[in-house]
Formats: sequence, C-alpha cells, structure tokens
Amino acid sequence: MTTASRLRGQAANWIALDAGGTMTDAVIVSEGGEFLVGKYLTNKQDESLSFIGSIADAAETERLTPGAVLPHSEVVVYAGTIMLNTLLSKTGSKVGLLLTQGFEDYLLMEKAEGGWLGYPYSDRLHTVTHHHDPPVIPRSRVFGVQERIDLFGQVIVPINEEQVRRATKDLVASEVEAIAVMFLFSHMNDAHERRAAEIIAKEAPGLPVVLSAAMAPTHKEYTRLASVVAQAYAGERARGHFANVESRARDGGFAKEVSTLLGHGGTVPVSTPRLYESYVSGPVGGVLGGQYIGEILGSGNVVCCDVGGTSFDVGIVRDGTIPIIREPTLLSLRTNIPMIQTESIGAGMGSELGIHPLTGKLTVGPRSAGSDVGRCLRWPTPTITDCHLLLGYLDPNNFLGGDVPLDAEAAREAVEPMARHFHADLLDFCEKAHLLVTDYMREFLANMLRGRGYGTQEYTMLMYGGGGPLGLADVVEGLNFADVVTFPFAAVFSAFGVLCAPRRYRYHQSTIAACPPGNDSRSLGIKAAAIDAINAAWESLAIRARRDFELHGWDFDEAVLSRIAYIRFTNQLSDFEVPWPKERLDSLDDLHELIRLFEHVYTTTYPKQALYSEAGHMIMELALSADIETPKPAVPIVEMHGPKPPSAATKGHRDGYWRGRTVDFALFEMDEMQAGNVVNGPAVIEHPATTLLVPPDHHIELDDRRLIHYRRGTRD
Repeated sequence: MTTASRLRGQAANWIALDAGGTMTDAVIVSEGGEFLVGKYLTNKQDESLSFIGSIADAAETERLTPGAVLPHSEVVVYAGTIMLNTLLSKTGSKVGLLLTQGFEDYLLMEKAEGGWLGYPYSDRLHTVTHHHDPPVIPRSRVFGVQERIDLFGQVIVPINEEQVRRATKDLVASEVEAIAVMFLFSHMNDAHERRAAEIIAKEAPGLPVVLSAAMAPTHKEYTRLASVVAQAYAGERARGHFANVESRARDGGFAKEVSTLLGHGGTVPVSTPRLYESYVSGPVGGVLGGQYIGEILGSGNVVCCDVGGTSFDVGIVRDGTIPIIREPTLLSLRTNIPMIQTESIGAGMGSELGIHPLTGKLTVGPRSAGSDVGRCLRWPTPTITDCHLLLGYLDPNNFLGGDVPLDAEAAREAVEPMARHFHADLLDFCEKAHLLVTDYMREFLANMLRGRGYGTQEYTMLMYGGGGPLGLADVVEGLNFADVVTFPFAAVFSAFGVLCAPRRYRYHQSTIAACPPGNDSRSLGIKAAAIDAINAAWESLAIRARRDFELHGWDFDEAVLSRIAYIRFTNQLSDFEVPWPKERLDSLDDLHELIRLFEHVYTTTYPKQALYSEAGHMIMELALSADIETPKPAVPIVEMHGPKPPSAATKGHRDGYWRGRTVDFALFEMDEMQAGNVVNGPAVIEHPATTLLVPPDHHIELDDRRLIHYRRGTRD
C-alpha cells in the first residue's frame, strides 16, 4: 500500500509541526511509519495560516489535501514560537501580581542576574553595555499581602483577606487580563495561595488566576516567581493563539485536542495549565529526533545541530541520555522550567549582514530576515541567503520547490555596495560572509563540547534544519567527528523529532530530607523521616499526574512513572539529578543506595577526591515523570543500489564559487537519490526545502536507510 492510500484510508495518522521564525515544518506519518514532509513560510501574525499551509504542502506530495488527512489523524502536535514571540515582543497579557508583603520589588531585583542573563560573553565583560529591561508587570500592578508561612509549611501570620479583596478590586479597575499569586514557602503549604484564589474568583468571576504553587511548587522563590509570571503574562495570551491553531485543525476535520511539545520533551494537549513550559520547543524536537537516530545508528553520543534561518541550536546526547536543566534562562529571567538542555546563537542562513559601527568589520546576525529571507525576496538589507544565491549554491527558481521565487538581481544590487566597501570582489565577499557565519557555528559547537570535557571523536554529528546541509561542509571543517550525518528530510527534522516525543507530564516538588553521616540513633531517626518525606512527595506527584491524565482522557495505568531525586552534599548550593528505579524507598538500605547513585553521578562531573560524604547529604527537591510512549516515525531499511545515482536524480550542472574560483557543480535531485548512491564533490543536491553542498575532494554516501553520511576524500 502506498503512503497516499494509507493516508486516505481509515488508519491513524500522526502529524507534527515545528513553527520556527522563518519556516513552519510539517511531517505526516502513516500507521506504517511512512512520512510526508512540507514547509510553509511562518505567518507571525496568524500562525494558524502557516499551520494549515505546511500540512497542505506535505499532503500535496501525494496529491492530497488537509481535508483528506486531518479527519484520520490520531495526534496533531504543534511545536512553535508562540510563547517565545510573545515574550520577545512584550505583547503578553495585562497582569496583576500579589506577593508576600515586603517583597513587592522582587521583579525589579532580578536575582542580581538580570543585567547579565542573555548577553554574549563580550558584553558580559563590559558592564557599561548592560541595561535592565522594565519588568513585564509594572510596580503599579504589584500588591503586597500580609501573610507568612515558614520553611516547614507552618502558618506564622494568617493571610489578610481584606488586602486580597482590595488588591483584586484595584486590579479589576485597571482592566487586568490575569492575576498571578506568589507567596513565600507556598511550595511547602499552598493554603494561603488557594485562599487568595478563592477570594479573587468571588471578586472577579472568570478572571484567570495563576498560582505559583500550582505552576512550580519548588524552593527558590525567584525562579518560582519568574515561572508564574511567564504563565500569566505569556502563557494565557499564547493559549489564544493555540486555540486559533486548534480551531483551524477542527475546520479541517481533526476531532481531537491539538497537542504541543514542552521543554522537557513530552507532549501534552494545548489546554495544559502549565503552558509556559512550551516556550522553546523547536530545538527540543531536534534533540529528541537525534536521540532516536542515534539509537538506529548504534551511537549513544550524538551532537544535534539545527541550522535555521534565524539561529544555530545545539543539543548533546551523552550515553543515550538527554540532559535536563531545571533553571533555564528565559530572556532576562531565571525560570523554574525543566527543559532539555540546548544552547543557541543568533547565526542562521537568513542572518543579516552589517558593518560594525566601531570596528568597521563585517557582522553577521543576530538579526535575521526570518520568513522575509533576504533582499532577494522582501528584506530591506542583504543576508547570507543573498550571498548563497550569488555563489550559485541556490537555484532562485527552486526555493521551496519554486513556490517562492528569489530575485538574484536584487541580491546582487544589495550586496555589491558592501563588497565595494570592503574593497572585495563580489563573489569573494559573498564567500567570506558565508565562512564568517559557519566559523561562528563551528567555534560555538567546538566550545560546547570542550567545555564539557568531551572530544569530537566520541560523537556522531547530526546536521539538519533548512540551512544545515548547506552549511555542513564548513561547519565540520577541522572537527574530527566519528561520523557526520544529514538527512533527505533535514529541513523538517525537528518536526520529525516532535513525533519521537512521548505523551508526558513532569512534576517537581520541594521537600526537606536530610541524610546525615553515621548510624547513631539520632542519625537513623533523621534518615527515617527523610524516607517518609521522599515517599510522600513522590506519592503526591503521582496523584497530580493521575488527575492531569484523567483531564485529557489518558489511561494513567498505561503510564511509565520515573522518579527522580535532586541531591547535594549538606550546605552545598547545587544539586544533581539522580533517577531512582523503584516506586519508593522501602528501607534504610534503599536510601543509602540512592546516595550511592548520587555520588556516582557526582563523580562523572568532578573527580572522586571532591566527594564530601562526611558532610552528609540533603534532598530538597523531587520529581516525577509520567510517560505514555507513542509510535515513532519509521526509518526503514530499504533495498541497496549501486553507487551511481539514477538518471532521474541527475539535473545537469551549474557554475558556482568555491575558495576563490569558479567551480562546475553537478546537480542532483535529493528525492530521487537511492540507498547506496555516492556523490563526489563538487556537487549540489537539491530538495524543495533544503540544499546539500558537497565541496571538491569530499563525497556523500546514502546508507541502507537513506541517511546521508558526509565523508572526506572522493570515492570511485
């Protein structure tokens, strides 16, 4: 049965989308694992248009329409930039904030980091460049409430209910769209926050109320505050955007809830209360896909590199495991949002070219044309894409399969003045601009690995994104990876990775559990109390998981529960994530085994001499992940063919520019390439959504799954 017939039939389909700053990518997977891919320029004003446009582009591959696919789809997952764009553009909801009295200026304090977070290294060295962004909730809409709960969860000062009523009335009068509440130590006892919510609901029926204890019941009140503000300010506004996307899907015949991808790598319906956890999901999808491809290739160590039009995103899979960070930076805020660890720089194939006002040197990015591509389309200034067009790497009549024609003459007119400014030949200037952006990427990639003590030779490098295959050759130049791989579907790889994500909720909760050294009666009593506190927290998190699963109609009995403890040596400020393989701690031996696992994790980062067991151990946070695995897209083994590509794949030749000279590039059509084919450079392999550049003295090979391996040298 063909992919088209499967998609037309009653078998379930899965659809995943990744809405980036430039393109919205779609992957449609049939029950048998075959998939179709599509792309559409992201509509930043109404993402529902690019949502349906990318699905239509994928369906068109088999002469289908969204109406022929959506009614038979089991899952639609939309990972996008809605949350992040809301925060970047400062277009969130009008929010009021209730805090414990005496802490009304907490947002202004920024945990002493706000002038540094998000700045590049060079700017962090020079404080004269620092500035503090005004808080998204102005001081006039922040109210203090007399109340106090101590660190053990005991009520010390009852909540002043009249102050809550007056604050609510004032905020309603100022026409707020949501109210956030964050009281000290509410993660240990949320009674005061819940009472405040009851009063607000009575005074302002229907007004959204966001409680910090419901969003992030963990210690470190500033990160808890940042999280609740992110949800109230951006999450509630983004909920409306997601509703538009879901409405568009329903109009196309999709009868279920649209899901989104959260930062920790799980998918949930867009109705989730903690929507703020989805603020950066595109790079996360790529890392999930990279982990899956690593399993297929038999490599547990994978570097995942995503080159888009706007940014270069890198994630690392080590020993088959994806690291999770608990306090990522969200603009200038340190949040409490568990997220797969990725790092990014503002360097992409749509990056804008400029001249530094002080040094006079050529600059690339961080500003990007995004979906406006470059001067060759509708961006007012030249970009790297304009350079690639002039260098002969891109076909102006085959951008997005010809749906978006590019104007090479407009690119020339835009770039020539910059080339003259630098006293350079036009094509020589274009190549130097290309090398500058790939140098940024290579240096960033190498420093990420070196900074963690890893060598490139330990890793398989995966390069994807719409610009990944084009920049591949120069990004990996001089880096000795064990293997370098890209994909025929590189342009939609992050959307492919979204389909590798399980349905997942992840929960965190603070506790106080001490494990002192020694086995005297006092120490044993403290350890027994610690065991009870840890088990109680995990049981509480499992109850929350069951409640959320029931909310969406998921079968909780199908879920696989993973329990995690965050452990530190007593009086240390940082802790480490330690998975626990059982349901609970059943004995003192179990607690000691948990500590042994922590010390093993600790010594993967620090030498054994750094162990400080005689200080004892502290557990101040616990987590639980509830997962339901979903079918992954198939990357099947196919019949191998000879090294020579079929005649249908050959497209002739085109002059291009490489290392200061004109080169005759052989042209190939990527979709027509077969497993076993070999292409020696210089060559350009074209796909409607991406372009693979193979330089002289290099070649590519397609393996038995049609994955593309990039190699040095030529092959007969």
